[in-house]
Amino acid sequence: MIRHISLGIILVGFLNACSSVSTSRLFTRAAYPDMYAALDNSPDGHNGIISATGEAYKITSTYVNSERLCRLVEIRGTNSFFGESFCKAKGGEWR
Repeated sequence: MIRHISLGIILVGFLNACSSVSTSRLFTRAAYPDMYAALDNSPDGHNGIISATGEAYKITSTYVNSERLCRLVEIRGTNSFFGESFCKAKGGEWR
C-alpha cells in the first residue's frame, strides 16, 4: 500500500513538473553547483538546499539502464513542490 502511495506521489510530481510552466527552469551545473555535486556523489535520500533559490531538495530515487543513469529529485519551495528528473549518458552531463 505504501509503495503504491509513493509511486503515486512520484507520478504526480512528474506530471506537475511536465505540465507546469511556472516551475519550469533551466538547471545547469553553473547555476546549481551544490545540487549537481549531490547528483554526482550522494545516495538516494540525500537532502540539501539550493543556494541560488533557498529551496530544499531531496534525491528520491535512481534508475539505471545500459544507456543512461537517471535520478529523481523533489524540490520544495515556500509555495511549491515538484519533481525533476536528471539523466545522463556515461561520461556525460546531467540534463
